[in-house]
Amino acid sequence: MRRKILAIIAASFAVLSLAACDAVPDSGPVREGLSNLEQAERGVFINPQGPTAGADPESIIRGFVRAASSNLNDYEIARKFLAPTYADQWDPSLGALVYEGAPVYDEPDEGLGVLSLQVAAAVDQGGTLRLAQPDEHAEVRFELSRVGDEWRIVSAPNGIVIDRSNFSSVWETRALYFLSPDQRLVSELRWVITDRSSLPSHLVTQIVKALIGGPSADMTGAIATAFPEGTTLSAASVPIIDGAAVIDVSSEIFDADEATMSAIKRQLAASLQGLPGVVRFQLAVHGNVMGGGEITASEETGSGDFQRVVLLKDGEFGTSAGNSLNAIPGVSEQVVALSPTAVSVAPDLSAAVALHSGGISWITGGQSLVIDNRSGLLAPSLDSLGYVWAYSSTEPGEIVVTRPGTRLSELPLNWLDDFSVKAIRVSTGGNRLAVLVNAGGATEVRVVGIVRDETGAPVGFTETATLQLSEIGAPIDLDWIGDNRFVLLSETGLLGGSAKVTIGEVSGRFPVVSGSVSGGVAISSGGSSRSLMRVLDDQHRMFKPQGSGWQQLMAGVDLIAKVG
Repeated sequence: MRRKILAIIAASFAVLSLAACDAVPDSGPVREGLSNLEQAERGVFINPQGPTAGADPESIIRGFVRAASSNLNDYEIARKFLAPTYADQWDPSLGALVYEGAPVYDEPDEGLGVLSLQVAAAVDQGGTLRLAQPDEHAEVRFELSRVGDEWRIVSAPNGIVIDRSNFSSVWETRALYFLSPDQRLVSELRWVITDRSSLPSHLVTQIVKALIGGPSADMTGAIATAFPEGTTLSAASVPIIDGAAVIDVSSEIFDADEATMSAIKRQLAASLQGLPGVVRFQLAVHGNVMGGGEITASEETGSGDFQRVVLLKDGEFGTSAGNSLNAIPGVSEQVVALSPTAVSVAPDLSAAVALHSGGISWITGGQSLVIDNRSGLLAPSLDSLGYVWAYSSTEPGEIVVTRPGTRLSELPLNWLDDFSVKAIRVSTGGNRLAVLVNAGGATEVRVVGIVRDETGAPVGFTETATLQLSEIGAPIDLDWIGDNRFVLLSETGLLGGSAKVTIGEVSGRFPVVSGSVSGGVAISSGGSSRSLMRVLDDQHRMFKPQGSGWQQLMAGVDLIAKVG
């Protein structure tokens, strides 16, 4: 396992390569929802100092790493630690190696310094973040030479090596939007460098380059960019003129038909939301304007009306309204009759699926139909397009997907054979599948992209399933908060049976622990809202977030439904 993880980290941080020596590393609606996590991770912006006279190689290397925490004036201070002939060659934009703890310095030869780091994460050139597993380390090498009487770096990794506490001072997440085969906008979280000396042009440039480059490897096949293959920016940066981002691209866009141009504009309008002073964009080819659009929030980029708390309590099933429940017409009576152990309801409350002693039933319009009667079934997931996702421990290498009136699909997911699966959940937008597994006593969350056809029907998964969280303690339950965040309930291992709540993001910010509930057995997000997260304990008590902890809301709750 250690060798495998090291390979993953090395691949993710391949941009941190040395010219002469090697490194061995391991706005829109989405951004609004990140505020609490951002606050938890935000470091203090520092003002580093340049090299001091007579500094030894260790001081030069440590000073350089510290100075790279400031990107003012294109990393002016950091470049002072580099030899004049090398200062312009070092490219800090090509990713980041994020470490935690105190780096250990070694000097195996004169003019060669090595920092041994505990790796927290790696960000690749496209802005995709990969978390490291616990206790993974990297060795980053630097070559130095005398420039006059002073030591200076003549070879260093491209990208930056940065302490986790300062990472969010230099980088931030943006939601970029790509297109599914059925032409829905799908967001990916990417990390971009926040160049405070050239905002917002610098951010627009990074965003446009990422859109042109297409989705991450994790989502290849599930989503795509509308920009024609081979498209590049015609200039080094995107200027902002009178509130308009002037995006000048290469001539490949001439081959784009009307539908493709419309899709490109949708991507740009959604991805450029929330940038200060940018209200519209122009798309041009070598100065010839091809069109443009206003940058306004699109309902396609939101998560819809998913914010509901749905309960089974005292023989009643419905949406929570204070201390009472509002019945769901055509659904509630049938759910109660089944005595379910798990329920997933559609965002518009028009349908539900329930796990019970007879299998999984589809419920709508006052009718109930058993659609899966296999043994070993886990709680089903009902996605936003009306498909039911089911996993059985008796058939571990596949996910069964069905929708009444359509043909049942058996989608292979062979890597599931290696794990004990605790839960599966489809993201709010229907674009990702999260799998909660017990990996030898540890909790892991693995996420894979869902590939759909032009009608929205699921036809498979992306090749890569990314490890998004790994922690000590057995898994309990999982739910999505929108399309990029998830919330996890897991055992803490402490006396008293406390269940820890952890919020994670797909290629986003580091997981954040959000308190614990003694005896917690289930969790729901209400679909897309952190404030509507609810935890159910083994005494049938339901809890809601309260500050950094959890407050009991009501007793006698038999079940909390998942929404969406």
